[in-house]
Amino acid sequence: MKKTAIRFAIIGIMILICYGIGRLYYHVTAGFTIGNITSDFAYQPQWEVRPLASDEHVVLEEALRQPYHYLGKGCQSYVFSSEDNKYVVKFFKYQRYRLLSWLTYFPPLPAIVKYREQKMGKKWSKLDGFVQSWKLAFENLKEETGLVFVHLNKTDHLNKQLTIYDKIGMKHIVNLDQMEFCIQKKAKMLCDVLMECQRNGDFPRAQQIVQNLLGMVLSEYARGIADNDHALMQNTGVSEGKPVHIDVGQFVFNDEVKNQEVFHQELITKTYKFKLWLRKQYPELADDLESQLYQIVGPHYDTIKPKFRVR
Repeated sequence: MKKTAIRFAIIGIMILICYGIGRLYYHVTAGFTIGNITSDFAYQPQWEVRPLASDEHVVLEEALRQPYHYLGKGCQSYVFSSEDNKYVVKFFKYQRYRLLSWLTYFPPLPAIVKYREQKMGKKWSKLDGFVQSWKLAFENLKEETGLVFVHLNKTDHLNKQLTIYDKIGMKHIVNLDQMEFCIQKKAKMLCDVLMECQRNGDFPRAQQIVQNLLGMVLSEYARGIADNDHALMQNTGVSEGKPVHIDVGQFVFNDEVKNQEVFHQELITKTYKFKLWLRKQYPELADDLESQLYQIVGPHYDTIKPKFRVR
């Protein structure tokens, strides 16, 4: 009995050690592997993106003429920064859209097969939405997103290999023809830039950035483009003095946002947490934002409450 208890204790300790090593490795590497950014997708016509113009090719060549270093990760992608600090490259985190191993290899019982198909259908639908958002952003919001290039189907004409360094400094060389990725101009986070303006006493610049941000969003609504992610502070940056969308994964065409009542609601929801943050960090700018929103929405501004989507 005592020996059995000792065996179980040893097994339990070994399991905890293995789990701990796994968690430590994930923390150190952020879960990045080449396998996690590589797919075996066939050609998807709905993902086809317009060809680059000659001047766009020049910028792309500059962006690809250097290595990239791990910068971070989001819900949808791993992000790497160029050595000259001007660009970022993003690769999809495909592990989010794959079935768990046990589900993949589980015996094909009818209930399991049905569950597996439903699960895979949901994952594919979510991935397809993100990919098509990248396409929409590149073709319709290039200036508003700083996108340089989007590559969503496998090709044989790029003939480019990109050197990337992961979080622990390990070097990888990827064949870009076989990858789904985008390249974007690097931007500073919106809140960081506004705090810099405050420290420098440059209120007019901060005011102009917020005014341009509202103008950009209103322009998108007027064109029937909505961003289903309301996390404005986390998803907005400033590049070359102008506000840009950093996260480009949840754009959709939606003619409803052309409707004044709808886009007023969207605007109030999108700016709500930003306004609260400004109220604490930069009250003068919060007052100016309130004034600008009032001018856009009108007298019923105070009656509109934010509506956040439940995920």
